[in-house]
Amino acid sequence: MSHRFKRLYPYLWRYRVAIFWGMVCLVATNFLEIRVAMLVGNGIDMLRLPFGPFTGLQRAALTLFAVLVAGLAVGMAVTRFWMRRLIIGASRRIEYDFRNDFFTHLLRLSPSFYDRYRTGDIMSRATSDMDAIRMVIGPSIMYLTNTVTVLPMAIAQMLAISAILTGLVWLPLITLAPLFYYFKSRIHRRFRRVQELMSDLSTYVQETLAGVRVIKIFGREAGRSRDFNRVSDQYVASNIGLARLQAVFIPMLMLIVGLAVLMLIWAGSWLIIHGRLTIGQLTSFFLLLNWSVWPLIALGWVLTQIERGSASMLRVEEIFRQQPDIAPAYDSQKADVGPAPSPAIPIKLCGRIEIRDLTFQYPTAEEPALRNLNLIIEPGATLGLTGPVGCGKSTLARLLARRYNPPRGSVFVDGVDILDWPPHELRRQIGVVDQEPFLFSDTIAANILFGSRGDGRARQYADAAQLASDVDSFPAGYETLLGERGINLSGGQRQRVALARALGREPALLILDDALAAVDTHTEEAILSGLKQLLKGRTTLIISHRISTVSLADEIAYMDRGRIVEQGTHAELMALRGRYHDLARRQQLAAEIERTA
Repeated sequence: MSHRFKRLYPYLWRYRVAIFWGMVCLVATNFLEIRVAMLVGNGIDMLRLPFGPFTGLQRAALTLFAVLVAGLAVGMAVTRFWMRRLIIGASRRIEYDFRNDFFTHLLRLSPSFYDRYRTGDIMSRATSDMDAIRMVIGPSIMYLTNTVTVLPMAIAQMLAISAILTGLVWLPLITLAPLFYYFKSRIHRRFRRVQELMSDLSTYVQETLAGVRVIKIFGREAGRSRDFNRVSDQYVASNIGLARLQAVFIPMLMLIVGLAVLMLIWAGSWLIIHGRLTIGQLTSFFLLLNWSVWPLIALGWVLTQIERGSASMLRVEEIFRQQPDIAPAYDSQKADVGPAPSPAIPIKLCGRIEIRDLTFQYPTAEEPALRNLNLIIEPGATLGLTGPVGCGKSTLARLLARRYNPPRGSVFVDGVDILDWPPHELRRQIGVVDQEPFLFSDTIAANILFGSRGDGRARQYADAAQLASDVDSFPAGYETLLGERGINLSGGQRQRVALARALGREPALLILDDALAAVDTHTEEAILSGLKQLLKGRTTLIISHRISTVSLADEIAYMDRGRIVEQGTHAELMALRGRYHDLARRQQLAAEIERTA
């Protein structure tokens, strides 16, 4: 097995017992095949008798040969059955474990990974690449081992029959080695290109289906169909190129095998004519060659599968090499993490947030999203965050939820550097409502209680989010099954389900990132009124471009270009007559125009 498959070694070791006994059955099958070939040859030689009836002894001997061959055939059937059941069964279980570990690894990776890799590409690696790897683990290992075990036994018997005939027959077969070497790298390169195009195709289909409503609204069905055909044509052309290579490879194998058989017939006939070989021995030799040639032909197929699996393994290994940016614990091996972490991390989050000179830049961005930011949120306080689009409000929310790593010494939660908090423990006590909520294709109740630490009180959380009356109007109520991403709900209803879901966690820190952007002002007022009681004693960060949303906060910060330029209560900021005041006046004027229109 190539070093490229070394990640699979622990899985092979895990199922070593099944694989070992499968190999034992394989060797037994090959041994029985060799015995059958020799018995058939001996039986044929017994038929070369003078004309006349068979004697009783001869009939008994032929009957014994027939019974032995039948018995060996039954034994071959049994061992072959268990060989395939054990080895192929182990390969399926290894595939199951490996695929699960791949999926678990994907769940561990940070958001920055999904910024770099497309969903369709990841799906292709998790499906078609995994299938190619399984073919190496199961059938390829089985046929490769079969070739390695049957050839020495068959060649040994061939040499025992006739060394001259063995040398002549195997003369064309030794050309298989350079043939394998020639096609090996070419198959690898072409199959990797096929898999890359498969990723492009999967990505295109996934994006098209996800955005099909936008496509229909703008009437772009024909254009998308043409683009799909273009990508599909590239995939087909690459596959045809691979098929052409294989179409040359397999017939060349058959040609070489045909030459070996031709050599056997010519040389074997000459040896029989000169009395140096019997017909029975030639028959045994032919059967031995046949059972040797099939593994060699299978070796060509195995080579193809190994190169396919090798290309796929490189693509899967590329994902396994990715590590989460959010480390679960302090890593003393990294030189840039700064001083050692605080020795004590509280189990229960109180909610005090302190930000010191925070400057943060996304890996793919050209400029920092946050610049020298300083901020303190006391436990149980509510901070409103507003400002123009792109000023860094959502970035701050992502850092507090530890979706990205801030620089060490810049963000503290309850006096502990956020980098020293175990991510799982920190997130367990945080509730987040994004401006673009994601809902699962499950019931409304299941979505509300997703990750809930409460006792299943879906209606209570729906009441707080002003969602209960809407749910009651559905025929199935809280058991209403949602479509993909909650498509059968309005935008405002989806945001309220997400809000109820965040409240269901009963978090110590609640982050509302433009969570009410899709609801009307009347519903917003009702939600904010219901939240006032729930937010008591809970640290809350409310991010919104609406002044009406952030006005209930104990304190409000106005951000611009990654900095806090104004901070205070609503009354203080209005009296300051700065940017916050201008934003409030513009929104008030827009509301008045809307009411009079």
